[in-house]
Amino acid sequence: MNELACRVEMHNPQQGHAALTGQGWPWAKSMLMAGHRLVVEFRPLDDEKTERQRRYYHGVVLTEIAQQAVVNGQRFPMHVWKEYYRDKFLGHKVKSFVNPVTGRKVRRRVRVSTEDLGVKAYSELIEKVTADAATEHGVEFSVKRWEDYQE
Repeated sequence: MNELACRVEMHNPQQGHAALTGQGWPWAKSMLMAGHRLVVEFRPLDDEKTERQRRYYHGVVLTEIAQQAVVNGQRFPMHVWKEYYRDKFLGHKVKSFVNPVTGRKVRRRVRVSTEDLGVKAYSELIEKVTADAATEHGVEFSVKRWEDYQE
């Protein structure tokens, strides 16, 4: 396991127990004893395709856009491109909230997150972003399709 992170997938209770006691706790203990502060997060494992899409989108698409795209003589970091394309292709939705002070309903624009996307929608986003980056900014991607991405 790497010094900065510990990621363990669990598919049944036995694997969960073995992973936490066999890998998780020893790693966490060594990091804590070395003076590092940690956070433990448990979440459902998403569809592996969606996980691979996320890794491809961040590790290849956005990273290579940040490395290659120059706009008005300037390069921008990955997180700037991520927000630009999220806004350009996903936009916002309007949600209703209740104001706790007045009790009135208010409608507010809320950004759409890539975390809300399923496999098909994520594929569509990746296609739109890669097409835009290639045509508008001349970006050439080292891996053309997320399905071909191997870490």
